[in-house]
Amino acid sequence: MAINHRQFMSGKALTVSWPTAVQVRHWSQVFRALRVQWIYCGLYNGSPLPQLACATPAQPDPDFSVPECVAALEMLNQALERESAQRQALERAFQHAKTALAQAEADLACVRSGERQARHLALHDDLTALPNRRHLLQQLDHALAQHGPDSTGPTVLYLDLDDFKAVNDTHGHGVGDEVLRITAARLIGAVRHGDMVVRLGGDEFACLLRGVADPVPLRQLCAKLLDAVSCPMKIDSVQLLVRPSIGIAICSQQDTTAEDLLACADAAMYAAKRGRSGFALYGESAASGFNATSSCSVHNASARH
Repeated sequence: MAINHRQFMSGKALTVSWPTAVQVRHWSQVFRALRVQWIYCGLYNGSPLPQLACATPAQPDPDFSVPECVAALEMLNQALERESAQRQALERAFQHAKTALAQAEADLACVRSGERQARHLALHDDLTALPNRRHLLQQLDHALAQHGPDSTGPTVLYLDLDDFKAVNDTHGHGVGDEVLRITAARLIGAVRHGDMVVRLGGDEFACLLRGVADPVPLRQLCAKLLDAVSCPMKIDSVQLLVRPSIGIAICSQQDTTAEDLLACADAAMYAAKRGRSGFALYGESAASGFNATSSCSVHNASARH
């Protein structure tokens, strides 16, 4: 007998074929009549005969003929066969449901894994595996939202590799890609634990720093980054010297947006590139050429090279 899986899972398995209370009482009476007949005929050896525990007849058992007993036993046999078939069907339905549940769990795990991978790809750079610009802006927004009058706001360093186009033009994009990967690794090794290194695109990188607003340690960190990135790179048979320019933007106002802070760091980076100074700090007073709503201006740092 087939059982619908939905009925099984909802606790509504088919039970209409099971014996009724009237049938049970009838069979109990038949068994007692058979016992009497067997004792009378000398066929009963005194061993206990099976009884149905729920049999509680309210009146004396009627006399049953042999055909009636056979018919009752046949009905009982059929009922037991139906119950056995139904139990087997329930077991099959349970196994099917168990298999379906395991498959659903596997599918769900696959979907979740795909979602995690999609989120990772949406927030990271394929070439260097660094967080990308979108990820940086999300983290900046979060850091700026936590910035209060008594707390130090985030600081952004904007890095660009000088004359990187010449590397691609002279040695090919394969070498250029390797330069970007090496630069990413060196930046990660130079910043503090907890600082974020980001590839913005092309040969542009950024570092998100928290809890650092003093220009002195910032200049020291920039000097460290300059030294790290400017070390010679050997790629196959090619040896290269790549030098970055770095712009520094410190959050000094609570209403600063992530895009504004990144734009300030970008402007400071271009000032450093024009002056060949290595790095430049976006300062505290409005400067010519910058957004009038900004809270900082550029001060060139001492040239190191």
